[in-house]
Amino acid sequence: MNLSLKQLKVFLGVANTSSFTKTAQSMHLSQAALSAIIRELETQLRCRLLERTTRTVSLTEAGRVFYPTAMKIVETLEKSVTELNELGRQKQSSLLLGCTPMIAASLMPPVLARFSQIYPNSQIELVDRPPGELVHMVEEGHLDAAFGVFFSQISGIDRVPIFPTRFVAVSADNGALLGAAAARGGIRWTALEGLPLIALPKDNPLQRLIEATLSKEEVNVSRRIVVGHLQTAIAMAQEGLGIAIMPSFCKHICRHYRVRIDAIRPEVALSFYRITRVGRDALAVLDQFTEMFTEAAQEPVAAIADDELD
Repeated sequence: MNLSLKQLKVFLGVANTSSFTKTAQSMHLSQAALSAIIRELETQLRCRLLERTTRTVSLTEAGRVFYPTAMKIVETLEKSVTELNELGRQKQSSLLLGCTPMIAASLMPPVLARFSQIYPNSQIELVDRPPGELVHMVEEGHLDAAFGVFFSQISGIDRVPIFPTRFVAVSADNGALLGAAAARGGIRWTALEGLPLIALPKDNPLQRLIEATLSKEEVNVSRRIVVGHLQTAIAMAQEGLGIAIMPSFCKHICRHYRVRIDAIRPEVALSFYRITRVGRDALAVLDQFTEMFTEAAQEPVAAIADDELD
């Protein structure tokens, strides 16, 4: 008998989702390949683990007996791999970090370059993913840490605020949309009344906070143009298609566009976080990198209009 970790994970995936299709998609396999893996596992165990019908998949009696064993084996192996990877990275003074694509394209490159000059014996690998994926990768031990605006405190994750941020309005640098409201420097939320908004999807936590604030301030925008990424919103704002509302650290990517940035009041408190898995060993090199990253994020790139408002 020669069972593999992949076979066990495929079996657990199908058992948890009751679907060959969903499991194949999540594991980036074709349905034919996934079915072949299950057949091979059942052949090696000499019993049927899954009962297939036209509509659903369920565990057989043998499958129910095998499930906790498979789960324990996978959890034990993955935990051991994570611990060994962490041990190896500690010895090499290396880090595996995650951040959102926009941060990876704006803030991270100069920080990585500077860090490698000051700490030439350290090695950093960077992964750019959406916030939800970053949290999952930290939970699974696939990342030493991740950086971003993480709204929820999740069990098993240490969430440490590393610097404050705030909402700003990004618009075309000709001032056509905000007009006199922006000429004085900084704007109130009410200045957005009747203007088009370039928004993230409504289920995005950042957008939910923006919408809640607009509602609180009794501001109605003329329409919403929904995009999937903050950088897309900035590019559309440059062309005068609407106002993009985003955290102030986005100024680092805004410098590549012909846009103006105006602070919005009343200010909405936000924090930028570093997340790590609870119980992981402290890494001095991670603290050193975090300090350097924080300094770079707070360096002024372009003035944000922020005069006192009456």
